[in-house]
Amino acid sequence: MTGSIGEATMPYAVFENGDRLTRIFATEQEAWDAAESAGLVEIGPDGTKFLEDDLAIKPCAADCQEPAGAGSDFTV
Repeated sequence: MTGSIGEATMPYAVFENGDRLTRIFATEQEAWDAAESAGLVEIGPDGTKFLEDDLAIKPCAADCQEPAGAGSDFTV
């Protein structure tokens, strides 16, 4: 069961060539939703969703910090 007391959660973000483009999201799904809202998700012929070239949704380090003044999903 996710979200259980004492269970560690892994934050996620959208990266381009190793650089973080977005704020930190609590779940991988939230990162996918933000990427889709920004028009970064494409749909293949078989209906599979994927990110544009050089983009990836990856876990952030446990000590990953939000940039100062963060207020939107994307940092650039």
